[in-house]
Amino acid sequence: MTTPPAIVDSRLGPGTLKLGTAPTPMTDFSTQASAVRLTPSTNSEDGTPTLAVPKPEPLTTVDWALNIDAIQDFEEPAGLVNYLMDNALATQDFEWIPATADGTKFAGKVQIIPIEVGGDVAVQIVTSVELPLVGAPVRTDGTTAAAASRKKAA
Repeated sequence: MTTPPAIVDSRLGPGTLKLGTAPTPMTDFSTQASAVRLTPSTNSEDGTPTLAVPKPEPLTTVDWALNIDAIQDFEEPAGLVNYLMDNALATQDFEWIPATADGTKFAGKVQIIPIEVGGDVAVQIVTSVELPLVGAPVRTDGTTAAAASRKKAA
């Protein structure tokens, strides 16, 4: 009888979110980010039937986006709101470490899109932006994931 694997409950934070141009120091926006997600979307269309393959598999592609919910900081010249506005449509590197204790890292390139500015009066404003990835994200496993992989291999 095989023992089922232990359940891993991954939670965000404390972590980091950086944007910029590597290898120069990237700008850390961790203090503004209240939620960060890498979100896949799929596009699928029927394959073209041929004599050799009358029932082809669908042609499917996966696109990725880096979704950020952030506390607005439009009064800060070097803040996230102004960074996104000043770099609109540029391709920038990103690095996201969801939990620094583990160190698992996601990185890649995103197209910068400005975030909404403003909102309700007299409250902390949190808005969202979706930055399309150029290509797919690259995952580098951290210490916990690496230890789990070694344990499974044993």
